[in-house]
Amino acid sequence: MPIALATYDRLADFLQAEIALQLGEARGYLVEHRLSPLLVRFGFDNLDGLINALIRERESTLVQAVIDAMVTNETSFFREPGTFDLLRTRVIGHLFEERQGRALRVWSGAASSGQEAYSIAMLLIDRFPALARTANILATDVSMRMVQRTRVGWYSQLEIERGLPHSLARRFLIPERNGYKVRPEVAALVSARQMNLARPWQMLGTFDIIFLRNILIYFSPAVKAGIADQLIAHLAPGSVLVMAAAESLPDPGGRFEKVAASEPHVVRFRG
Repeated sequence: MPIALATYDRLADFLQAEIALQLGEARGYLVEHRLSPLLVRFGFDNLDGLINALIRERESTLVQAVIDAMVTNETSFFREPGTFDLLRTRVIGHLFEERQGRALRVWSGAASSGQEAYSIAMLLIDRFPALARTANILATDVSMRMVQRTRVGWYSQLEIERGLPHSLARRFLIPERNGYKVRPEVAALVSARQMNLARPWQMLGTFDIIFLRNILIYFSPAVKAGIADQLIAHLAPGSVLVMAAAESLPDPGGRFEKVAASEPHVVRFRG
């Protein structure tokens, strides 16, 4: 049975308030596809009942299950290769020279199932081994299911084939359970935790590189402005922000500059 329009609107308001996700209009098919598997798990006869209970009771397990189901978790290893080429040739080496004696800190702010964070780790170990020895990479996501996947570090054959060069796969992965698991030396660089970007960012510290890719497109201009303001507190002068190719953030004060004209979505914080 199709979801009622009023129920759809209530769910859209809930997602906007909880995680700043803009569901948009006329996407009932998406809601039905993603939330229907929760009916049996939580004992509801239909989606209207599930969503009404979600909003009325806000039971934490149901709230997290709905968020896990509704967020998009599209990712891959070394996604947008030009960005990683730029990091290798113009960013990481520069930061290494500039920050001699201090551990490199990287944040993957919408990490999904962890491929981005592990791509960074592999790049550091492969090309910047001295830097990798003390580097730490924080992977965060609003979905607890994705955080758990990142912590496990296991990927299917299909996921490995999407972007990971064979040479790096052979070097950094171990065959396990009809798939592959990242080796301990790669996993040691990455820590994962749940985080809602729509809420105040706490206890993060500053980073040398922040990845906020393929997430900004889901936020309203007001939320983007708030994220831009919070970024300032977590970037040191010279630090780099990496967005997706189609994304940008408001920068009325001219606080960021392009690292290279060919990749305008990779910007350096002026301070």
